Amino acid sequence: MTGGATLRLALVSAAPTSALRAARFPVDEDLDPDGRRRAALAAQAVAGGVLPGRARVLTDGSARARQTAQALALPGADPPADVDGSGTVPAAGIEAALRDLDVGDWRGRGLDEVPLDSLRRWHEDPAMTPPGGESRLDLLDRVGGWLARLGGEPGNVTAGNVTAGNVITGNVIAVTHPAVVRAALLLVLRCPPEVFWRIDVAPLTATLLHRRVPAEPAAGWTLTQACRPL
Repeated sequence: MTGGATLRLALVSAAPTSALRAARFPVDEDLDPDGRRRAALAAQAVAGGVLPGRARVLTDGSARARQTAQALALPGADPPADVDGSGTVPAAGIEAALRDLDVGDWRGRGLDEVPLDSLRRWHEDPAMTPPGGESRLDLLDRVGGWLARLGGEPGNVTAGNVTAGNVITGNVIAVTHPAVVRAALLLVLRCPPEVFWRIDVAPLTATLLHRRVPAEPAAGWTLTQACRPL
């Protein structure tokens, strides 16, 4: 392939929280002490260059994603140093498409607090929507639209050095959630949504993709590595 430039994308799964360890659907918990410790250790690998260089850092704005980016010492991930509201020190960009799978009324509940038949249907049927939440098909649509905007169509990205309405270009490090990583892998590899749960995305792992820009949307991505521990 000739022409254009190469855009590199790293999808980093957030560090562990108490909800993950308790097998509970998350709300917006902080990293627990062990999660912070593991993220600090992973920062050594990041400093060694395992993620794309000169990259824009994006999160969905959740506590666990922001705190993971900060613990990994990613550029722009620390809170702005200025407190007068001038905005001269950019924070990591906020991208709503990177938010976790919305389980609606199940947020904060343990697996044993959700009716077993509902959990079974949710696990088996990609179109099943928890009360007040979204289905896995909705998630795939959301992540697919975001992948298409990377180096392509204008997107809705705010904060940091990513401007709302601009085409998203250049390398990107997205600190996000296992569900988003699974969705991206299904789309890039053109797998059916039924295999969603067959992909194990552990905390503090990196999935690397690249594509030529301009190019076709999600179909133009190539997988470099999947779910590699940092």
